[in-house]
Amino acid sequence: MNSLYVAKDSLIHRLDPRTKILFVVFIVISTFLFNDPALQLILLVGMLPLVVISKLIRPYFHSIQFLLLFVVLIMTVHGIYNPVGDTPILEIYGDISFKFESLTYASVMAFRILVIGTAAVLFVMTTHPSDLASALLKWKVPHSVAFIFLSTFQIIPIIAREAKIVMEAQQARCLDVKAGIFERVKHLVPLFAPLFIITFMKVHQLSYVLECRAFSRKGRKTSLRETRISKLDYVFLGIMCVVLFLEIYIRSLQPYHLTTKELLLSSLLMVWIAFGIVSINFIVRRFQRAIRGGGV
Repeated sequence: MNSLYVAKDSLIHRLDPRTKILFVVFIVISTFLFNDPALQLILLVGMLPLVVISKLIRPYFHSIQFLLLFVVLIMTVHGIYNPVGDTPILEIYGDISFKFESLTYASVMAFRILVIGTAAVLFVMTTHPSDLASALLKWKVPHSVAFIFLSTFQIIPIIAREAKIVMEAQQARCLDVKAGIFERVKHLVPLFAPLFIITFMKVHQLSYVLECRAFSRKGRKTSLRETRISKLDYVFLGIMCVVLFLEIYIRSLQPYHLTTKELLLSSLLMVWIAFGIVSINFIVRRFQRAIRGGGV
């Protein structure tokens, strides 16, 4: 299967793709309703049970790792250098310190990225691309637009697989991919040139396949996989509506700031620890591959 979809038997997988699209929209709206890190953190923690229910704990944490770098940079750089801050809460060295206002702003941005990233990962990993295309067609989305969405979900894994094949083929031809930074830049051409050629060839082949299947023919299109709204979807949508109204009510209350100095420092420490664990794990794996003589 050329997509990021992970086949599991869970309640989240059984939801209609349209319900999950509305869920992602609901999460985006929720994150921008609040500018309080405490409420953003509650929203993030509240989404973790969905990860457990979907049975995607390991794939989720593997996919979310790349977001930790942005989160660490945002919380560290903004927490120290953002000019809105004037209340030091943690001194680093001399005049360099984390400010309450700056770290509050940074935490909101960081948690917002994690929340939206979590929703996006859940949507991609629990939604079969064909189901998504079928659901979009039921929303009266043009067939060509639905196909664009379907291709988007499939093209990334295809390119990643082909890139790995090209790298292994070039290594078999004695291309040193473990050289210094300047040598690696010089080696980009023999790596990316074949990848671009392969990508264009696959696009050309895809155009032939589409024409053989009468893609441009007018009329009603059929699909091998059919989707329908079930009682589970209505229950899920009802819960989303209740939570959204509750969030709007909380948003109307002034003041509703729940963030404290201890919460900000704890969040910063947890982010650093998580990033440190991911970095150590990455270094260990690279070291093990180097010992085995495998590719990097």
